[in-house]
Amino acid sequence: MTDTVRNQNGSITPEPKNELVFVPKAELVHKQVQRLTDGRQLFAVTDENVQKLHPEILPEHNLFVLPAGEDGKTLASVQEICRAMLQTGMTRGCIVAAFGGGVVGDLAGFAASVYMRGVQFVNVPTTLLSQVDSAIGGKTGVNLDNFKNMIGSFHMPTHIVICPELLATLPQREWRCGMGELIKTAALCPELCDFVNGYIHKLVARDPFQVEKAVALAARFKKDITDNDPNEKGRRAILNFGHTVGHALEKCDNHKLSHGEYVLLGMHIELAMARGEFCYHQPFADRIDEWIRAVGLPPLPACSAEEVTAAAKADKKNENGNINVIGLIGAGMASTVPFSAKSFCERYEAATKNIVKGARNNV
Repeated sequence: MTDTVRNQNGSITPEPKNELVFVPKAELVHKQVQRLTDGRQLFAVTDENVQKLHPEILPEHNLFVLPAGEDGKTLASVQEICRAMLQTGMTRGCIVAAFGGGVVGDLAGFAASVYMRGVQFVNVPTTLLSQVDSAIGGKTGVNLDNFKNMIGSFHMPTHIVICPELLATLPQREWRCGMGELIKTAALCPELCDFVNGYIHKLVARDPFQVEKAVALAARFKKDITDNDPNEKGRRAILNFGHTVGHALEKCDNHKLSHGEYVLLGMHIELAMARGEFCYHQPFADRIDEWIRAVGLPPLPACSAEEVTAAAKADKKNENGNINVIGLIGAGMASTVPFSAKSFCERYEAATKNIVKGARNNV
Protein backbone atom coordinates (compact mmCIF):
# COMPACT_ATOMS: atom_id res chain seq x y z
CA MET A 1 0.00 0.00 0.00
CA THR A 2 1.48 3.36 -0.99
CA ASP A 3 0.49 6.99 -0.96
CA THR A 4 1.91 9.49 -3.46
CA VAL A 5 4.09 12.13 -1.84
CA ARG A 6 6.14 15.02 -3.23
CA ASN A 7 9.69 15.31 -1.94
CA GLN A 8 11.72 18.50 -1.57
CA ASN A 9 13.03 18.65 -5.12
CA GLY A 10 9.56 18.29 -6.58
CA SER A 11 9.62 14.69 -7.79
CA ILE A 12 6.86 12.24 -7.00
CA THR A 13 7.83 9.21 -4.91
CA PRO A 14 5.82 6.41 -3.30
CA GLU A 15 5.58 6.29 0.48
CA PRO A 16 5.01 2.78 1.89
CA LYS A 17 2.24 2.14 4.37
CA ASN A 18 1.24 -0.94 6.36
CA GLU A 19 4.10 -2.96 4.85
CA LEU A 20 5.06 -6.22 6.57
CA VAL A 21 8.75 -6.92 7.17
CA PHE A 22 9.54 -10.39 8.56
CA VAL A 23 12.81 -10.75 10.48
CA PRO A 24 14.00 -14.25 11.47
CA LYS A 25 16.24 -13.33 14.41
CA ALA A 26 15.81 -10.87 17.29
CA GLU A 27 19.40 -9.71 16.87
CA LEU A 28 18.50 -8.36 13.42
CA VAL A 29 15.51 -6.25 14.49
CA HIS A 30 17.53 -3.17 15.50
CA LYS A 31 19.43 -3.17 12.19
CA GLN A 32 16.19 -3.51 10.24
CA VAL A 33 14.62 -0.53 12.02
CA GLN A 34 17.76 1.54 11.39
CA ARG A 35 17.57 0.61 7.72
CA LEU A 36 13.95 1.74 7.53
CA THR A 37 14.66 5.11 9.15
CA ASP A 38 17.36 5.77 6.54
CA GLY A 39 19.24 8.28 8.69
CA ARG A 40 16.19 10.22 9.89
CA GLN A 41 15.54 11.10 13.53
CA LEU A 42 14.20 8.09 15.45
CA PHE A 43 12.16 8.27 18.65
CA ALA A 44 11.49 4.88 20.24
CA VAL A 45 8.70 3.96 22.66
CA THR A 46 8.70 0.73 24.66
CA ASP A 47 7.68 -0.57 28.08
CA GLU A 48 9.53 -1.92 31.10
CA ASN A 49 9.02 -5.55 30.13
CA VAL A 50 10.52 -5.21 26.65
CA GLN A 51 13.38 -3.09 27.98
CA LYS A 52 14.23 -5.88 30.42
CA LEU A 53 13.71 -8.88 28.13
CA HIS A 54 14.87 -7.56 24.74
CA PRO A 55 17.33 -4.68 25.16
CA GLU A 56 19.09 -5.85 21.98
CA ILE A 57 16.26 -4.59 19.77
CA LEU A 58 16.13 -1.08 21.26
CA PRO A 59 18.11 2.03 20.27
CA GLU A 60 20.41 3.53 22.88
CA HIS A 61 19.15 7.10 22.53
CA ASN A 62 15.77 8.86 22.34
CA LEU A 63 14.05 5.99 24.12
CA PHE A 64 10.85 6.53 26.13
CA VAL A 65 9.94 3.70 28.53
CA LEU A 66 6.34 3.26 29.66
CA PRO A 67 5.09 1.29 32.67
CA ALA A 68 3.80 -2.09 31.48
CA GLY A 69 0.05 -2.67 31.41
CA GLU A 70 -3.32 -1.28 30.38
CA ASP A 71 -3.51 1.29 33.20
CA GLY A 72 -1.13 3.62 31.35
CA LYS A 73 -3.21 3.71 28.18
CA THR A 74 -4.35 7.29 28.70
CA LEU A 75 -4.16 10.73 27.14
CA ALA A 76 -1.74 11.66 29.90
CA SER A 77 0.71 9.03 28.63
CA VAL A 78 0.41 10.35 25.07
CA GLN A 79 1.14 13.85 26.39
CA GLU A 80 4.25 12.54 28.17
CA ILE A 81 5.49 10.89 24.96
CA CYS A 82 4.92 14.06 22.93
CA ARG A 83 6.63 16.19 25.58
CA ALA A 84 9.65 13.88 25.52
CA MET A 85 9.74 14.09 21.72
CA LEU A 86 9.72 17.86 21.88
CA GLN A 87 12.43 17.95 24.54
CA THR A 88 14.71 15.69 22.47
CA GLY A 89 14.30 17.88 19.39
CA MET A 90 12.10 15.66 17.25
CA THR A 91 10.90 17.47 14.10
CA ARG A 92 8.15 16.73 11.61
CA GLY A 93 10.62 14.61 9.68
CA CYS A 94 11.16 12.14 12.53
CA ILE A 95 9.95 8.57 12.80
CA VAL A 96 8.33 7.10 15.90
CA ALA A 97 8.99 3.39 16.47
CA ALA A 98 6.92 1.30 18.90
CA PHE A 99 8.68 -1.71 20.43
CA GLY A 100 6.11 -3.69 22.39
CA GLY A 101 2.62 -5.12 22.51
CA GLY A 102 -0.76 -3.60 21.81
CA VAL A 103 -0.64 -0.94 24.52
CA VAL A 104 2.75 0.39 23.39
CA GLY A 105 1.70 0.33 19.74
CA ASP A 106 -1.57 2.15 20.42
CA LEU A 107 0.11 4.85 22.52
CA ALA A 108 3.10 5.41 20.25
CA GLY A 109 0.93 5.35 17.13
CA PHE A 110 -1.50 7.86 18.58
CA ALA A 111 1.38 10.12 19.65
CA ALA A 112 2.81 9.88 16.12
CA SER A 113 -0.56 10.78 14.64
CA VAL A 114 -0.86 14.03 16.62
CA TYR A 115 2.72 15.20 17.24
CA MET A 116 3.23 18.28 15.04
CA ARG A 117 0.04 17.16 13.24
CA GLY A 118 1.48 13.80 12.34
CA VAL A 119 4.83 12.07 11.85
CA GLN A 120 5.74 8.68 10.43
CA PHE A 121 5.39 5.55 12.51
CA VAL A 122 7.02 2.09 12.51
CA ASN A 123 5.56 -0.73 14.60
CA VAL A 124 7.74 -3.49 16.06
CA PRO A 125 5.29 -5.86 17.79
CA THR A 126 6.73 -8.13 20.50
CA THR A 127 3.62 -10.10 21.55
CA LEU A 128 1.57 -12.71 19.73
CA LEU A 129 -1.51 -10.50 19.88
CA SER A 130 0.25 -7.52 18.33
CA GLN A 131 2.02 -9.57 15.64
CA VAL A 132 -1.20 -11.17 14.39
CA ASP A 133 -3.53 -8.23 14.92
CA SER A 134 -3.07 -4.93 16.74
CA ALA A 135 0.19 -3.75 15.12
CA ILE A 136 -1.29 -3.95 11.61
CA GLY A 137 -3.74 -1.51 10.08
CA GLY A 138 -3.23 1.84 11.77
CA LYS A 139 -5.72 1.81 14.63
CA THR A 140 -4.32 3.82 17.51
CA GLY A 141 -5.89 5.11 20.67
CA VAL A 142 -6.32 5.35 24.42
CA ASN A 143 -9.02 4.36 26.86
CA LEU A 144 -11.52 6.76 28.42
CA ASP A 145 -13.20 5.96 31.73
CA ASN A 146 -12.46 2.26 31.18
CA PHE A 147 -14.06 2.33 27.72
CA LYS A 148 -11.63 0.66 25.30
CA ASN A 149 -9.92 2.85 22.67
CA MET A 150 -12.58 5.54 22.89
CA ILE A 151 -10.14 8.30 21.86
CA GLY A 152 -7.87 7.61 18.92
CA SER A 153 -7.08 7.90 15.25
CA PHE A 154 -6.30 5.93 12.12
CA HIS A 155 -2.59 6.36 11.47
CA MET A 156 -0.97 3.70 9.31
CA PRO A 157 2.54 2.59 10.20
CA THR A 158 4.87 2.69 7.23
CA HIS A 159 6.21 -0.72 8.22
CA ILE A 160 5.45 -3.49 10.71
CA VAL A 161 8.62 -5.38 11.65
CA ILE A 162 7.63 -8.89 12.76
CA CYS A 163 10.06 -11.26 14.48
CA PRO A 164 8.34 -14.40 15.87
CA GLU A 165 11.51 -15.26 17.80
CA LEU A 166 10.61 -12.44 20.23
CA LEU A 167 7.57 -14.44 21.33
CA ALA A 168 9.67 -17.03 23.17
CA THR A 169 9.82 -14.84 26.30
CA LEU A 170 6.06 -14.32 26.60
CA PRO A 171 4.46 -15.58 29.83
CA GLN A 172 1.78 -18.23 29.35
CA ARG A 173 -1.09 -15.86 30.08
CA GLU A 174 0.10 -13.48 27.36
CA TRP A 175 0.29 -16.44 25.00
CA ARG A 176 -3.36 -17.24 25.68
CA CYS A 177 -4.14 -13.56 25.12
CA GLY A 178 -2.55 -13.70 21.66
CA MET A 179 -4.26 -16.98 20.85
CA GLY A 180 -7.58 -15.18 21.33
CA GLU A 181 -6.85 -12.81 18.44
CA LEU A 182 -5.32 -15.61 16.36
CA ILE A 183 -8.50 -17.67 16.71
CA LYS A 184 -10.56 -14.62 15.80
CA THR A 185 -8.52 -14.16 12.62
CA ALA A 186 -8.75 -17.87 11.80
CA ALA A 187 -12.54 -17.64 11.99
CA LEU A 188 -12.37 -14.95 9.29
CA CYS A 189 -9.61 -16.28 7.02
CA PRO A 190 -10.24 -19.63 5.25
CA GLU A 191 -6.54 -20.44 4.78
CA LEU A 192 -5.69 -19.72 8.41
CA CYS A 193 -8.84 -21.54 9.53
CA ASP A 194 -7.64 -24.75 7.87
CA PHE A 195 -4.17 -24.30 9.36
CA VAL A 196 -5.40 -23.68 12.92
CA ASN A 197 -7.82 -26.57 12.64
CA GLY A 198 -4.90 -28.89 11.91
CA TYR A 199 -2.38 -27.45 14.34
CA ILE A 200 -4.34 -25.92 17.23
CA HIS A 201 -2.62 -28.10 19.83
CA LYS A 202 0.86 -27.32 18.47
CA LEU A 203 0.01 -23.63 18.50
CA VAL A 204 -1.15 -23.86 22.12
CA ALA A 205 2.11 -25.69 22.89
CA ARG A 206 4.03 -22.84 21.18
CA ASP A 207 5.72 -24.96 18.51
CA PRO A 208 8.03 -22.36 16.88
CA PHE A 209 7.68 -23.66 13.32
CA GLN A 210 3.87 -23.71 13.36
CA VAL A 211 3.68 -20.38 15.22
CA GLU A 212 5.82 -18.69 12.56
CA LYS A 213 3.47 -19.96 9.83
CA ALA A 214 0.35 -18.89 11.72
CA VAL A 215 1.73 -15.41 12.43
CA ALA A 216 2.57 -14.89 8.75
CA LEU A 217 -0.88 -16.02 7.57
CA ALA A 218 -2.70 -13.88 10.13
CA ALA A 219 -0.58 -10.78 9.49
CA ARG A 220 -0.99 -10.97 5.73
CA PHE A 221 -4.74 -11.47 6.05
CA LYS A 222 -5.13 -8.41 8.25
CA LYS A 223 -2.88 -6.36 5.98
CA ASP A 224 -5.11 -7.22 3.01
CA ILE A 225 -8.28 -6.29 4.92
CA THR A 226 -6.92 -3.00 6.26
CA ASP A 227 -5.23 -1.95 3.01
CA ASN A 228 -8.60 -2.11 1.29
CA ASP A 229 -10.62 -0.57 4.15
CA PRO A 230 -8.20 1.59 6.16
CA ASN A 231 -10.88 3.59 8.01
CA GLU A 232 -13.28 0.73 8.80
CA LYS A 233 -16.09 1.82 6.52
CA GLY A 234 -16.80 -1.65 5.14
CA ARG A 235 -15.33 -5.16 5.35
CA ARG A 236 -12.82 -4.30 8.08
CA ALA A 237 -15.71 -4.38 10.54
CA ILE A 238 -15.61 -8.20 10.51
CA LEU A 239 -12.35 -7.97 12.50
CA ASN A 240 -14.52 -6.99 15.47
CA PHE A 241 -15.78 -10.56 15.92
CA GLY A 242 -15.86 -11.20 19.66
CA HIS A 243 -15.08 -7.59 20.48
CA THR A 244 -18.53 -6.16 21.24
CA VAL A 245 -18.98 -8.46 24.23
CA GLY A 246 -15.23 -8.58 24.83
CA HIS A 247 -14.85 -4.81 25.15
CA ALA A 248 -17.98 -4.57 27.31
CA LEU A 249 -16.65 -7.21 29.70
CA GLU A 250 -13.26 -5.50 29.72
CA LYS A 251 -14.88 -2.25 30.80
CA CYS A 252 -17.14 -3.81 33.43
CA ASP A 253 -14.31 -5.95 34.82
CA ASN A 254 -11.81 -3.06 35.03
CA HIS A 255 -9.30 -4.81 32.74
CA LYS A 256 -8.51 -7.57 35.27
CA LEU A 257 -7.93 -10.03 32.42
CA SER A 258 -5.88 -9.38 29.30
CA HIS A 259 -7.54 -8.09 26.13
CA GLY A 260 -7.20 -11.39 24.27
CA GLU A 261 -8.80 -13.27 27.16
CA TYR A 262 -11.84 -11.02 26.92
CA VAL A 263 -11.89 -11.70 23.16
CA LEU A 264 -11.95 -15.46 23.86
CA LEU A 265 -14.95 -14.93 26.12
CA GLY A 266 -16.50 -12.52 23.62
CA MET A 267 -16.31 -14.97 20.71
CA HIS A 268 -17.71 -17.81 22.79
CA ILE A 269 -20.61 -15.70 24.02
CA GLU A 270 -21.35 -13.92 20.72
CA LEU A 271 -21.55 -17.25 18.88
CA ALA A 272 -24.12 -18.44 21.41
CA MET A 273 -26.01 -15.14 21.20
CA ALA A 274 -26.30 -15.48 17.41
CA ARG A 275 -27.88 -18.93 17.64
CA GLY A 276 -31.08 -18.94 15.60
CA GLU A 277 -30.08 -15.88 13.57
CA PHE A 278 -29.47 -15.87 9.80
CA CYS A 279 -25.70 -15.97 10.20
CA TYR A 280 -25.25 -18.89 12.53
CA HIS A 281 -23.99 -22.36 11.64
CA GLN A 282 -23.77 -24.89 14.47
CA PRO A 283 -20.87 -27.02 13.12
CA PHE A 284 -18.71 -23.94 12.53
CA ALA A 285 -19.57 -22.49 15.94
CA ASP A 286 -18.63 -25.84 17.49
CA ARG A 287 -15.28 -25.77 15.69
CA ILE A 288 -14.40 -22.34 17.07
CA ASP A 289 -15.50 -23.38 20.54
CA GLU A 290 -13.18 -26.41 20.28
CA TRP A 291 -10.26 -24.08 19.58
CA ILE A 292 -11.25 -21.84 22.49
CA ARG A 293 -11.45 -24.83 24.85
CA ALA A 294 -8.00 -25.97 23.67
CA VAL A 295 -6.60 -22.55 24.59
CA GLY A 296 -8.60 -22.37 27.81
CA LEU A 297 -11.75 -20.32 28.39
CA PRO A 298 -11.01 -17.65 31.02
CA PRO A 299 -13.36 -17.25 33.99
CA LEU A 300 -16.44 -15.18 33.25
CA PRO A 301 -16.37 -11.88 35.19
CA ALA A 302 -19.13 -11.47 37.75
CA CYS A 303 -20.94 -8.72 35.83
CA SER A 304 -24.69 -8.66 35.36
CA ALA A 305 -26.26 -8.81 31.92
CA GLU A 306 -27.55 -5.28 32.51
CA GLU A 307 -24.05 -3.98 33.25
CA VAL A 308 -22.59 -5.62 30.14
CA THR A 309 -25.44 -4.30 27.99
CA ALA A 310 -24.93 -0.74 29.29
CA ALA A 311 -21.23 -0.96 28.40
CA ALA A 312 -21.98 -2.48 24.98
CA LYS A 313 -24.36 0.40 24.16
CA ALA A 314 -21.31 2.71 24.05
CA ASP A 315 -19.49 0.54 21.52
CA LYS A 316 -18.10 2.46 18.52
CA LYS A 317 -19.54 -0.07 16.04
CA ASN A 318 -23.18 0.49 16.96
CA GLU A 319 -25.68 2.04 14.53
CA ASN A 320 -29.31 3.15 14.57
CA GLY A 321 -29.71 2.50 18.28
CA ASN A 322 -28.77 -1.18 17.94
CA ILE A 323 -25.85 -3.10 19.43
CA ASN A 324 -23.94 -4.85 16.65
CA VAL A 325 -22.16 -8.20 16.93
CA ILE A 326 -20.51 -10.25 14.20
CA GLY A 327 -22.10 -13.57 13.24
CA LEU A 328 -20.41 -16.32 11.22
CA ILE A 329 -21.62 -19.27 9.14
CA GLY A 330 -18.13 -20.24 7.98
CA ALA A 331 -14.56 -18.99 7.69
CA GLY A 332 -14.80 -15.44 6.38
CA MET A 333 -18.57 -15.65 5.91
CA ALA A 334 -19.42 -12.94 8.40
CA SER A 335 -22.35 -10.58 8.82
CA THR A 336 -23.38 -7.93 11.30
CA VAL A 337 -26.19 -8.98 13.64
CA PRO A 338 -28.01 -5.98 15.17
CA PHE A 339 -29.64 -6.43 18.57
CA SER A 340 -31.84 -4.02 20.46
CA ALA A 341 -30.56 -3.36 23.97
CA LYS A 342 -33.35 -5.50 25.40
CA SER A 343 -32.62 -8.39 23.06
CA PHE A 344 -28.87 -8.11 23.63
CA CYS A 345 -29.37 -8.29 27.39
CA GLU A 346 -31.64 -11.33 27.10
CA ARG A 347 -29.34 -13.13 24.66
CA TYR A 348 -26.26 -12.39 26.77
CA GLU A 349 -27.89 -13.70 29.92
CA ALA A 350 -29.00 -16.89 28.17
CA ALA A 351 -25.63 -17.40 26.50
CA THR A 352 -23.67 -17.10 29.74
CA LYS A 353 -25.78 -19.52 31.78
CA ASN A 354 -23.77 -22.52 30.59
CA ILE A 355 -20.48 -20.80 31.44
CA VAL A 356 -21.69 -20.04 34.96
CA LYS A 357 -23.09 -23.56 35.34
CA GLY A 358 -19.81 -25.10 34.20
CA ALA A 359 -17.83 -22.95 36.63
CA ARG A 360 -20.03 -24.08 39.52
CA ASN A 361 -19.68 -27.74 38.55
CA ASN A 362 -15.89 -27.39 38.58
CA VAL A 363 -15.79 -25.99 42.12
